[in-house]
Amino acid sequence: MSRNIVALVWFGGVVLALVLYLIGSGAFLNATLAALARAEWVMANGITYLFGQTFDLVRSAAIALFVVFLVLGALAKQRGVGRGSGLVGLSVLFVVLIALGGYQSRFCWLAALLVAGAGAVGMTQRLLSPPLHGPWRTGSYRRGGESSSRP
Repeated sequence: MSRNIVALVWFGGVVLALVLYLIGSGAFLNATLAALARAEWVMANGITYLFGQTFDLVRSAAIALFVVFLVLGALAKQRGVGRGSGLVGLSVLFVVLIALGGYQSRFCWLAALLVAGAGAVGMTQRLLSPPLHGPWRTGSYRRGGESSSRP
């Protein structure tokens, strides 16, 4: 290590000692502790505020995803891709989660968000995937180039 760096460290220590002597070490210690307490208060209140904002975000996203799921479910039902049982079942589960936990339950809203998100993604996949045609689905059944309709 260079001698200049060591000399600068010693010089900084001497200057700090002189400044502390001039303003008083007790005042410096009190000001430092007050600044730390203020920083802790700001961080604690900031975290509390962020948790509140996150909870509102989760609640809003759960409701929005549920509406998206309902609209996609109606589109899937209209196209004949989806069955009504999934739409009804997931809707009942969503409402039960919300009613069970109430407005302030963080866990139930998070669970409702996950349920609504899974339902919306599932309905999106149903709508975007090509329809299956064959003997196991309604639609045209093709064998060897011929096309006939099967129930």
